[in-house]
Amino acid sequence: MKLDEIGKTINEEGLIDVLNNFKYSMRQTYLVVDENGNVVNDIASMIDENQYLHINGNHIELIQPRAYRLERLKQEVQLQLQFLKHQLATHGFKLWPLAADKNSGMTISIQLPEQLFLELYQRKFKQYKIDYYDFRNQIYLKLAQGFELSQPLLTYLTGSSLAFFKDLDGRTRRSTLTFDLLNGIQDFQPDFRTVKSYLGTKNALGKVALEGQFDHQQGITALTLRKLDFNPDSQLGIGPNILNLIDVMVGYFLMNEGVANDQLMAKVKASRELDLKVAAASPFRKIDEMAKFKSLIDNLNHFAVDFNYGENWSGTVEAIKAKLEDGMQALAARLLREQGSQSLLKFLLAKTHDGMLKGQSSKLSANSMRILQAAFEAGMDYQVIDNDQDIVEINGHYVWNGLQSDLDQAVTAKLWDNKELTKQLVGNLAIQIQPSWKIATVDQAIRLYPMIKEKAVVLKNANGHSDAHGILYRMAPSKKEFVESVGVMLKQTSQVLIEQVSTGSTYQALILNGKVASLIERVPENVVGDGRKTLKQLIENKQFELGRNERKTLMMQGLTLDQVIPRGIQVLLRYDSFTGSYFQSVDALNDADQTYIQLLEKIATQLQMRDGFIDMIFSNIYQPYSEEHPELAVFLGAHASGAFQPHEKMALNQQRDIAAEVIAQFK
Repeated sequence: MKLDEIGKTINEEGLIDVLNNFKYSMRQTYLVVDENGNVVNDIASMIDENQYLHINGNHIELIQPRAYRLERLKQEVQLQLQFLKHQLATHGFKLWPLAADKNSGMTISIQLPEQLFLELYQRKFKQYKIDYYDFRNQIYLKLAQGFELSQPLLTYLTGSSLAFFKDLDGRTRRSTLTFDLLNGIQDFQPDFRTVKSYLGTKNALGKVALEGQFDHQQGITALTLRKLDFNPDSQLGIGPNILNLIDVMVGYFLMNEGVANDQLMAKVKASRELDLKVAAASPFRKIDEMAKFKSLIDNLNHFAVDFNYGENWSGTVEAIKAKLEDGMQALAARLLREQGSQSLLKFLLAKTHDGMLKGQSSKLSANSMRILQAAFEAGMDYQVIDNDQDIVEINGHYVWNGLQSDLDQAVTAKLWDNKELTKQLVGNLAIQIQPSWKIATVDQAIRLYPMIKEKAVVLKNANGHSDAHGILYRMAPSKKEFVESVGVMLKQTSQVLIEQVSTGSTYQALILNGKVASLIERVPENVVGDGRKTLKQLIENKQFELGRNERKTLMMQGLTLDQVIPRGIQVLLRYDSFTGSYFQSVDALNDADQTYIQLLEKIATQLQMRDGFIDMIFSNIYQPYSEEHPELAVFLGAHASGAFQPHEKMALNQQRDIAAEVIAQFK
């Protein structure tokens, strides 16, 4: 494993968070059969097409209109497949569980975040006078090269189309789908060296392709892995471990050196020959090139450990290594062993029955599941907002327990306590949202530390108002400091949210009837020296409590309690202004440029907030905000309730009667 210039830049410039931000979407095309295994040719007469479903003769395609991060993708696909199976079952239909012919199979689309391209280009590659879109395209081409050369391993692990539907009693292969695709194009290879060479060899494409306009207006927009076999035992249609593997592969191919251009075509030819050999073989046949597969997995594992892919990857790599050590555990061989003496038709029909019996692991109520099912069948936009709170969204409206809607703010207010979820809800606005991690144990803190070891971070409770138990580190904490602080916080709250620190001042807006009624700057707890009193005396005069976090903040500044603080010098006792600390309120409503007031009201609209509080960081409230500069505004959180007092009694004897403004609505 050797990082190239892209990998080094990502690592050295602190862009590692990109590894958690790849987005995926899936399209699955199934043959539809009845309960006896007969092909259904009149699907369109009973089931309507919509944004999720496309019907082509006796096939139905399940589509994801949006791309998601990996874990969210798994949830969405599981729901969609459950809804589709239920809808078909009402007509006595089923999905044939394997790729039935060349028109069947799965396509996975992979998108890199646009911000990554922009950051890499501005920080490193613009100096080489490379056109931005050419640079962007080359990164996707690099990924395509890596996946093209890795197809034999993926075929070995995912192959399951033992035979096509019309020839169930014919020869058994590991992947008839891959064999059928590659058998006719062995004398041709796709050329992923440039966009031009790729377009000239599109007729030779196998299971790796690129999406986009391929010009300087848009360029390549995604990489696709196509004609993947189904896993009939997975509620996703593909094994979760395979998705985890693909996710690590994206990061690995992105950051590590690829194959030299003068060697690429020869290696693609050899890889395609091996892929065809793996696909054509009996699932029970030993693969001579297994050492190559093991070497690739070892390299991927080394990369995943170095860049902290965590618990999901640990289980995945163990499962994959087991399949490489014992070919009988690979999917195609396992299916054949399970089949035993049954006919393949009878065996696979039983799989379709088992698939219907598998329950959905969602915590949602039966009511919520019913309205999601109805929304799916009607082709309406929907998403699960919060499993634990039993809140879903249908066509832009939040619904709790399948009945209470966002016409009552009590429903939306349930969402705002979840800081991570609230950030997702405003994610499409042109504002900055800092990377964050949620942890519930000290062990998780230890595993997370390599990701944040060079970052200034803030620790806060994951739900509700951030209170005085939280702490902000302006300088990156040591591992000991970080782990100890997490341990202390976990005694007060069940989950800790770790956020990267943003520069700027912290503000809180009070929203009444959708409008900003008050905007205050929250100045962290501090004392000002008079040239006579010690720091301890200044603190006692203000009747501040000197807790663990206050002492730590003073220690970070190299201050001791017996020091006399010079006249006019401000000493911060905390770097944060969390609820429960002695922060100072400064009125900012009239000073802030109106673009910030407009932005806050736009955020309130996005959150469907009629009344509540919004916390932000603004770097300069006098400089107008614009969508071209999202870094000027950082979203922190929102709350349905909070104290009026900081908005009513502010520094310099400024006052505002919030209670009077509230009751004015009811006159």
